[in-house]
Amino acid sequence: MASSKPIPCGPCIEGKVNTKADFWCYNCDEGLCSTCSGHHRRSKGTRDHKIIGIKSHKQSVQVIETQCDKHGQQLNLYCPSHLMPCCDECISNSHSKCTEIKSLASVVEKTKIEKSKESVEKEINSILQLLGKIVNDKSQNIKRGEQEYESIKEFIVKIRNEIDKHLTHLEKKICNEADTILNEEKSKATDLITEIEEKQKNLKKMQDQLHTVIPHASKLQSFLGVHQIEQQVHQCQRYIDDLEKDDRAKEFTIKMEENNEVEKIIKKLGSLGELTVVKTDMDLKIRNKCEKGSTSRITRTIKHKQHDHEH
Repeated sequence: MASSKPIPCGPCIEGKVNTKADFWCYNCDEGLCSTCSGHHRRSKGTRDHKIIGIKSHKQSVQVIETQCDKHGQQLNLYCPSHLMPCCDECISNSHSKCTEIKSLASVVEKTKIEKSKESVEKEINSILQLLGKIVNDKSQNIKRGEQEYESIKEFIVKIRNEIDKHLTHLEKKICNEADTILNEEKSKATDLITEIEEKQKNLKKMQDQLHTVIPHASKLQSFLGVHQIEQQVHQCQRYIDDLEKDDRAKEFTIKMEENNEVEKIIKKLGSLGELTVVKTDMDLKIRNKCEKGSTSRITRTIKHKQHDHEH
């Protein structure tokens, strides 16, 4: 969280006077006391600037941290190799061999935040759509599993009418096995749905932050905020990629291979059939998803502009 230290009035600081800011000017990116705010609103060059109360400004930007969470220093550099904002100590400790280290301020200045935000939001929507489909498919899968379970019970009842008392024992055996398998698969599917719904909730929070926080933040904070959200979105993407190897995400079908010799060998029969779970891989590919890495596109754009400038 950002510091609760009072924001000073920019013009007063220039005049060597330490005055607490009551307002914030987005155009000038600095605080204004009540007196300077009045001059600001009346001045021809600044009367059209966007000014809000300092409390509203603090609430909108306090969730975006501009200091390094590892070293506590101000983020002032940018590593194109790792697409990471860095502080001086980060560069010394972890990026000493990286080339083309840039000033974070210059990267922020050349970055089109709105395009980055749109790209991240598009990826969020794609992931949300896919996660919603997975939840729906798994819910339908549970219903089909329950129907398959009922079909098995009907088969058992039919045979039971023919094999009387001996079937009572076998019915209990096969039903318990089917019930155990179904409960295991339902538990796995329910756990996955709960896990995915938590991911959906987090993604929607990120999406809300893109709409409610980023538009009111400074350009630096907007850049860092979008970058932080982008990293979390990539984590969600990796989570989806990992689902391909997750047994819980596979479709399950409960089937029983019927024993056609039941009527002939009732007294010798030890089982009514063998229950198996058939797993079918789900399609976890995001259709028409946006290219990963808004920050990487930003970096490539900056390099391209610098190349044009050199020529």
